[in-house]
Amino acid sequence: MSESADQTAEPAGATLAGNLQAWEESFRIAIDTIPGLAWFGSAEGPVEFLNKQWCEYTGISMDAALGWGWTATIHPDDMSSLETQWRGALEQGAPGELEARVRRSDGEYRWFLFRYAPLLDDTGRVLKWYGANTDIEARKRAEKALLASEQLIRGQVNALKSSLDVLAVESDPDQLVAHILRTLTTQFGAHSASVWRRGPAGDTVGIEFVFEDDHVVPKSDPRFAGIDLVLPMEDIWPWPEVFRSGKPSVIEDIRDVPPFGLRDRLLPLGVVTVLLLPLVVAGRLEGAIGLRFQCRRHFRTEEIELAQSLANQAMLMIRLAELSAQGREAAVAGERNRIARDIHDTLAQGFTGIIIQLEAAEDASRRGLGDEAELHVITARKLARESLSEARRSLRALRPRPLESGGIAHALQAMFEKATEGVALHSDFKVLGEPVELPAEWEENLFRIAQECLTNVLRHAHASRVSGSIGYGPGEVRLEFADDGRGFDPAAKSEGYGLMGMRERVDAMGGQIIVQSTTEGGTTVSIRLPMFSAPGAD
Repeated sequence: MSESADQTAEPAGATLAGNLQAWEESFRIAIDTIPGLAWFGSAEGPVEFLNKQWCEYTGISMDAALGWGWTATIHPDDMSSLETQWRGALEQGAPGELEARVRRSDGEYRWFLFRYAPLLDDTGRVLKWYGANTDIEARKRAEKALLASEQLIRGQVNALKSSLDVLAVESDPDQLVAHILRTLTTQFGAHSASVWRRGPAGDTVGIEFVFEDDHVVPKSDPRFAGIDLVLPMEDIWPWPEVFRSGKPSVIEDIRDVPPFGLRDRLLPLGVVTVLLLPLVVAGRLEGAIGLRFQCRRHFRTEEIELAQSLANQAMLMIRLAELSAQGREAAVAGERNRIARDIHDTLAQGFTGIIIQLEAAEDASRRGLGDEAELHVITARKLARESLSEARRSLRALRPRPLESGGIAHALQAMFEKATEGVALHSDFKVLGEPVELPAEWEENLFRIAQECLTNVLRHAHASRVSGSIGYGPGEVRLEFADDGRGFDPAAKSEGYGLMGMRERVDAMGGQIIVQSTTEGGTTVSIRLPMFSAPGAD
């Protein structure tokens, strides 16, 4: 090559840089004509150019956006993730994509997909980064709606399963109401709940009971003393709105509504927002549930749908409790009449015969007829024994039905099988030693204690396994239960009466009860009854 040619030749790098600069000028013109958002930046990452559509969309000028200025348009919650992913892309020097919310010129944030790729030289070194941003807000909303629908279905299924698990073993309908209200408040993170009913004339609404501190509180509770529990169906009150429209309603801030006694009681509890859900029976609006929250809340459509679904279950439980109460009243009246007939037909007649025989014996004794008097006394003694047998028969008729056949061991075995049938809880019950007959009162006490233990496992422990056993040994009988669920502090103060009632029953039998429980180690209840302290059979 000649000397003149050598003098006019340019370095290869300079030629590449010149070509790249010229190409970028053409690229700037080209991407300014496309409808999307496009950009390119240096090898180190800072942006060197954004098309005019990008600047118009975000409302940020080119000068302000260059370098790292464009990050001012990214949602603050997405910055950390974006920085981490972009740093990884710079290290790897490979194409990729990431998602972040970008602020539009009107202030609204929308989801965008950032796609980027490097321009490499012959050695694989990154020269520039090129990218385009695509609006994916519609896709994100669809994903969010799908997730919300899935959560709604899961919430309904879990709530229904939990209700059925408790329904399988809970004999007290009032406890079923407490359970579904506990599920409802827990599901939505509510502070508490209230149940309202329409007045007989339909022109008022009143509070029926509340669910606070994890248990149902009736309106007769002292905490409501001096408070008017009824509201008129007037437009100035937002509480009856659910009764006027028959649809869920939200009181976003109870501090903004006209004051009245029940509202003023909620303020010290920190309650701010109340979601009211209608309760319908056979097409008639009978009541409403108020979910109370200690912070201002807004509810998506799917959240209200789930809450309404659980409220419908609550209405079912409330109605079941009402019907059960009516049935209990009828059953109590029927049982009272039966006992009265038994007393009249057997005991009263027996006692009358005893009195007659004793009076005859007294008369014979006065007349000096000793043998005749003795015969009357023997007859009276016989009538007394027969009356005692009839009294015992009547008392046995009041025992729990499972104890009528097979004794306590058989009754406990049957209870475990029935209570855990069809629920997600593995159970086993064992009889250890040779069963012996126990006093009727003992058997009933042990049966009720077992009911309480098993109900607590199903209602509170979230256990996967529960086991029980009754053992007969020299001079004692043992009853034990163990689960692997969520335990509790036996020494902590409790509003319930279950554990206290168990202790009272064991004390009445002269026995000992030991309760061991930890939050992660499950619960064990062990009861020991010394047989020598059992009351006599007579």
